[in-house]
This record gives sequence, C-alpha cells and structure tokens, in this order.
Amino acid sequence: MANEINNVYLLREKSAHITKAARSATVANLLAPMLCIPMFKDEVQPLNLAIWLGYMFIAVFIRTWMIFQLAHEAEKILDPERHLKVMTYAVGMVGFGWGLGWVLMAPDLLMVNRMIYVYMTTAAMISSMFAYSVNTATFFAFTLPIMIPSLSTVLWSVNIFPWPFTVGLASLYIVVLSIAKNFAKTFEDSVRLRFRNEHLYQELAAERDQSVAANVAKSKFIAVASHDLRQPMHAVNVYLELVNLDNLPTVEKKSLSKIKSSITTLNAMFDSLLNISKLDADAMQVNHRVFRLDDLATTIRDLTEAKATSKGLIFNVTHADFLVRGDKLLLQQIITNLASNAIQYTEHGQVDVRFESEHDCLTIEVSDTGCGIAESEQQHIFNQFYRADKTRALHDGLGLGLSIVQRLCNLIGADVRVVSTPERGTKFIITTSFPISANAEKIYPLQQVVQKPYGSHRTLQGKYIAVIEDNPIIVEAYRQTLANKGAYVEVLSEYPDELALQLATIDRIDCILSDYRLSQTTGDVLIQKLRDNYNEEIPAIIVTADTSPSHINLFAQLNVQVLHKPISFHDVAATIEKITAPK
Repeated sequence: MANEINNVYLLREKSAHITKAARSATVANLLAPMLCIPMFKDEVQPLNLAIWLGYMFIAVFIRTWMIFQLAHEAEKILDPERHLKVMTYAVGMVGFGWGLGWVLMAPDLLMVNRMIYVYMTTAAMISSMFAYSVNTATFFAFTLPIMIPSLSTVLWSVNIFPWPFTVGLASLYIVVLSIAKNFAKTFEDSVRLRFRNEHLYQELAAERDQSVAANVAKSKFIAVASHDLRQPMHAVNVYLELVNLDNLPTVEKKSLSKIKSSITTLNAMFDSLLNISKLDADAMQVNHRVFRLDDLATTIRDLTEAKATSKGLIFNVTHADFLVRGDKLLLQQIITNLASNAIQYTEHGQVDVRFESEHDCLTIEVSDTGCGIAESEQQHIFNQFYRADKTRALHDGLGLGLSIVQRLCNLIGADVRVVSTPERGTKFIITTSFPISANAEKIYPLQQVVQKPYGSHRTLQGKYIAVIEDNPIIVEAYRQTLANKGAYVEVLSEYPDELALQLATIDRIDCILSDYRLSQTTGDVLIQKLRDNYNEEIPAIIVTADTSPSHINLFAQLNVQVLHKPISFHDVAATIEKITAPK
C-alpha cells in the first residue's frame, strides 16, 4: 500500500514538473517557427515551407491548448497517468514537427541555414533534458522525431552533412540521453525522499497530536476526578471542624485524630493536583518582593517541624539574618515540598534545611538521613506520577511532589539537582538567582521590605462580608468563623428577585465569598452582578472544587481570588483578611 501511494505521488510530481516546464516553453515554441520564415523562405520550396509552417502552428496551438487545460499543481492532479499521456501527445506533436522540418526543408537549405536549424533543434532537445526527461515516454516522444531524421541524413542521396559532422551530432545526442537519464534518476530519488520525509512528518505530527490529546485527556481527567472528589472531601473537612474533640471519650478521640491525619494526607494530595492544574494553565505568576529570610525559615519550620517531631526525627533549619529579593511564596512551596518529602522517606535521624549565599544569590539545601535514591532512578524522580519501586508500597502519595518542585524551579529560574546514596540519605540543592544581602538597600529600596502586621484576633472587625452558598451547614460555619473575627455576615440568595430585595437594604459590601457551582447559576455571574450593582470592583473569593485550567484562567481574568476545596474555614478567613486589608 505504501509503495502504491509512493508511485502515485511520484507520477503526480512528474506530471506537475512537465506541465510547468511545457508552459514556460510556450513562447519559445511560438517564436521559433516564426523566425524560420524570414531565414528559410528564399531557399525552401514554398509548398514544403507552407506545409511545415502549417503543421507547426497547428501542433503548437493544440499543445498550448492541451497543457493549459491541465492542472500544474501536483495536489490538483487526480489522474496522473492520463495527465502524462496527454502531455506526451502534446509535446510529441511538436517534436514530430521539428523532425518533419528535416525532411521538408533541410535538402533545400544552404549549409549556414542547415547549421542554424541544427542549432534550433539541438537547443530544443537540450531544454527537453530538464523539462521532459523525468518521464521516459514524454522525453522520447519529443526527442526521437528530431534525432532519427537528423542522423539519417548521412544515408540520403543529397549530401546534407559530411559524415564526421553526423558522427559528432550522434555523440551529442548520446550525451543528451545520458544527462537526461541521470537527471530523471535524480528527480525520482528527490521526489521519493520528499515523499518519505512528508510521510515521516505526518507520522510525527500524528504522534504529536496523540501526545497532545493524551495530555489534554490527562488534564481533563485530573480536573474532573479532582472536582468530583473534592466536593465530598470538603464536606468531610466541614464536619470535622465542627466536632469538638474535648467532648469525646478517649477511644473516639484517638480514632477521630487518626481520621484527621488521613484527611490531612488527602488534602495534600489534592493540593498537588491543584498545583499541576495551575502550572498547566500558566496561572502561577512570579512576584519578586524583598523579604526577610528569617520569616521564610520560620514559616518552613512551622509547617513541617511538627510532622518531623511526630516521627521522632530531628528537624533543623539553618540560616543567616539576610534579606532576599524573589518570590517568597513559590520558594516556600518548593522547600515545603522537599522537606515534606524528606520527612516522609526518613525513618531515623534528621532532616536539615540550610539557607546559604553563593555568589550573592540564595542557595537552599534540603538533606535527610533516609533511604536514599538509587542512581538509576535519579533521572526519573522529577517525572509526574513517578514513584520509586522501593518506596511505592511504603508511603502514600501521587508522585507529584518532585514534579511540582521541578516545574516551580523552572518558573522562578532556579536549578534543582539531587545527590543521593542508597541507605545513607538524599540532598536536594536549589540554586536561585534571587539576590541576597545583609543590607536591604543593596537589593531593593528599604521601604519595599514589608513587615507582617500583628493585631488582635478580630482582624475583620467592622467588615461586611457577603456569603453566597447553597449548603446551609457551610453557611453556618462561615457565619460563625467570620463573626468570631468581628465581621458582619450577609447571606445572599442566588435567585434574582430575592437578591434584588436584599441588595436594596445593604449599603456596602467589603468582600464577596461565593461557592462556584450553585443550584441555579455560578458564583462568577453573581460576583459580577454585585460589582455592577455597587459600581465597584469589590474584592471577591470563589470556593470551588473545579481545578480545570480553563476555569483557573477565567477567575484570573475576573480578578477573583480562588480557594480550592477542601479548605479550612480559618484559611478562608485568612484570605478575606488579606484581600480586604488596606493597600
């Protein structure tokens, strides 16, 4: 089948080449016979000249009409075999006309004009080497009617040419045939190579499309599965937060604590899926700010030390009192992922996080005394969903943590490498381009260093928060959490008529907190409606289980803060504090 397609492709290319060449030679075919009139009219018998000219003009006319009726682009030639036959007849008629000229005119011409006629016919054959030689039948249909009469003149009774000249002419024809054969072979090889390249390109394009489709399907699956699982997980988080452990018997308290621990692990898995979706959607932006290294180190310690201590591990964070200019949040996420990974795969000993300065830029080392990574697996550990065979059955996880680290490092322009010895531990080294200095003015104006404000626990005192949620349990949890922070909570309806009546009695809204998928509409629609009603870009938060890249981009365009389920109410309150804080 491939050879058959290849041959059809070759015939099409031959047909297109011959048609284009024949079209370009049309003017020469019209002018050449006309030039013969003034040169030969006084030497050739009028009847013979008239017969020859009449035939040539008819042949050239038919040839011109035929080739301009045919397609000259390969992809438009539907029947290349018929196309080539038509072209062979068309150029063959003209070739026969030049051969007829030898019979009708050559005997009467003087030697000078015979040489001119030889020149004209030879020039026509030489041009045909490159025009028609790609198809043997077409080439010989044009050249043989010229070659045979001219060479046969040596046998005529009239002394047309001396025999040495005829021998030289025969030698020239042999050279023409040889060049034509080589050109035809080169043309075929070129076309076949182009066909193979195009076929290979199509295969590569098909594989690329399959890869893209698989990647899209993967992202869609992750988003759909994540969404469907996040909804019940969020409900579980809600109910667990509403349970007071102090009121439970000891046995039930221990069981519930284990459930909470498992839920924490599941929440971490969901966060990994969310980060992958954000990276796929290019929704993570790098924001360079000056921050104190002590603040970052303290946050890392607060987030991970308890987990290490619970396993009996020593957790150390070593740093100098430096200022850094870079993206603190993304760096925090990278280090937290590495530290959590180190704790997970270390059963005895310690985990160390060390911040150092190298060439006046920040370098981080996260090392452990865990099981280590075999050299054969070190090149795969940054792949999505990859988990080493040795640890696959021992620890929970999706195999996304190091993939996220790699992609976040690429995002901030950092380099990450691993040094590991099995059974002796692992060290990850992150080399950033973030400037580091003991003097803030050397890396940024000092006033850019923002100190974290400290205030009372009623951080939302006097704020009016609009809540849009169709689950009454979650509504009540929001109300209690936000009221404890000092906020006034207005629970709004998603139904247009009820919402209009509510808004008529509300003077202002400081923040909108909405679920995304409601029973009648979506949160983004209602947020825009509230903003239009108050003619103000009210800070807004959407809580959703949807992590698809398209929705991540949509919320970014609407300037809406997104929190993905499952999430604690305290995290919701902290986000409201952040976006409603004075600028």
